[in-house]
Amino acid sequence: TSPEEKQSFASQAVQEIQAAVKLVDKLLVDEEKKKEKNTEAIECLQRKLTPLKELQSVSEDSARALTTAVADADAVHADLQYRQVAVALSKSRDFHAEAKACVGDAGARAGDQAVTVDDGGAAAEPPLSETFTVDVPVASPN
Repeated sequence: TSPEEKQSFASQAVQEIQAAVKLVDKLLVDEEKKKEKNTEAIECLQRKLTPLKELQSVSEDSARALTTAVADADAVHADLQYRQVAVALSKSRDFHAEAKACVGDAGARAGDQAVTVDDGGAAAEPPLSETFTVDVPVASPN
């Protein structure tokens, strides 16, 4: 990976992390504005927003340090900063997904969920149609 590619990646990663922070912050504000506040969702979003903001700070600092290292032709330091940005991006994607799950945007909501299973009558036996109740946790315990 060339120094220019590393800098481009870092720039895009920082932008993606910033967008994730803005989205989770908006989800939190929207949840707090509701008449019937879901305190569980609010607390969940707060638990995800805090580390996201820290990862944003780390990625911005590392991207700046990467630019300096490239300018100084310090390949070792540039590689270290590049890896730090990559790790921050990966972890921020996890927190972003978990935050969306806090409010159900990822297709999962806390509490009981009804799931209907239907084999479409493909079997020789009468079609299977049952409803199961599944307790879906708000987010991972991270």
